[in-house]
Amino acid sequence: PDSFSIHCWTGFAMLNPQHGTDEEGEPVVSPPDTESPTATAPTKPWHSHKWAWAAATMASFTAATLLAAYSSAGGKMLRTKTDAVQAFEVMKVRKPHHMCSKIGEHCGTTHCCQTTNTYCWKETGLCEEKCSAPGASGHCTEIEDGETLVPVHNDSPGSSLFCFSVYFKNKGMSDADDWALDLLRTTLRRGTGIFSCDLWRVYSDSTEDLRPGLRTVQVYPPAGETFATQQRRKCNGGWGCNHYHDTPFFRQVWNKIASEASVDVANSYYSKSWMIKVDPDVVFFPWRLKGKLAQQKVPENGVYIEHCKKVEYGFFGSLEVFSKTAATILFQNVENCYKHDVDWKGERGDKIASSFGWYDEDLFAQICMDLHGVKKVWDFDLVTDSTCKDSRPWNQKSNLKWVPESYTCGVQHHVVAYKALKLPSEYFACLDTATKQR
Repeated sequence: PDSFSIHCWTGFAMLNPQHGTDEEGEPVVSPPDTESPTATAPTKPWHSHKWAWAAATMASFTAATLLAAYSSAGGKMLRTKTDAVQAFEVMKVRKPHHMCSKIGEHCGTTHCCQTTNTYCWKETGLCEEKCSAPGASGHCTEIEDGETLVPVHNDSPGSSLFCFSVYFKNKGMSDADDWALDLLRTTLRRGTGIFSCDLWRVYSDSTEDLRPGLRTVQVYPPAGETFATQQRRKCNGGWGCNHYHDTPFFRQVWNKIASEASVDVANSYYSKSWMIKVDPDVVFFPWRLKGKLAQQKVPENGVYIEHCKKVEYGFFGSLEVFSKTAATILFQNVENCYKHDVDWKGERGDKIASSFGWYDEDLFAQICMDLHGVKKVWDFDLVTDSTCKDSRPWNQKSNLKWVPESYTCGVQHHVVAYKALKLPSEYFACLDTATKQR
């Protein structure tokens, strides 16, 4: 099960899931203070305060010590025979990559695996996708601990959405199939995609008209810097050949979103339960996502969703789902991650950056959030994503420019987004098919 309820003795009011939350159930975390639209001011991370540390420690200890009781009860709710109890629910999360074992390795110490959709089985003690030696019951169970089962901060965090897209105009190359701005303009006119979210923005490195009287929100590089990276994206047969890496650009987009919250919180990401980043070439159905997120539990340090299967980092940039707290923690730490914490250029020997090139924004954000305590969950039905090999049909695995067929947009009701539909004819065929089936 993804979550279960435990009732236990506690003297800490902060373990009550209703304590310390706003009206939609997210932890009360102050939006990051900023001094200017281009830089997030240094702030002490909210989760480093002593009371938060004590709550997290107590919650992890309680979850770990009650795992045996939970298993023996068959996953049912546990209660003490007293009225003086407080309840908290425990949810399943995935540990960050750097804490886990490689596929095929023993995981008896780490209790987790680096590759998505790979599990640390109790019966074999190995990281495997499918258990190679089921027990007497014919089934296998995952090894759990106090870091894979964590307290839910609230039963219902809400499903309101702050959605944004970006238009990166000066990306180093001009692509014949780049219709991003046209797709954004037409989608806005039709009131679909991100423009049917509760609140939305479009950020860009240039000022562009979306419709008369409405323009993109322009972001600028810090003084003396540029968005033109010395290294460019490698050409491997997919999209983005020779483009600038987009992490410097997104650094400023994240700082801009944070600064908007410090100026007008009611019209910022912080007024919603979730922050969603959507690529312009992604057909996105917010109502489907809301249905999923209405059921999604959120721990104290927030959560993000990995959606690509059979990779080591599955937080792909086509559709990025952050709880409000996860976004806040990213914003509070983006400058330190950019300058120190994350070796995104490979200057200190990072294997990924050295072998495959500098990090783009999705990998950068995932590793930054992992380093600063944000939790993650998996949903491999979230996106039909042509950039994710496992998401492509069996006969299209090697086609890095595969395009989802429009009819699937209307029949796969559990899928909330489709990438990549770069041409208007492909994009709106998918959108119209889904709209007719709604």
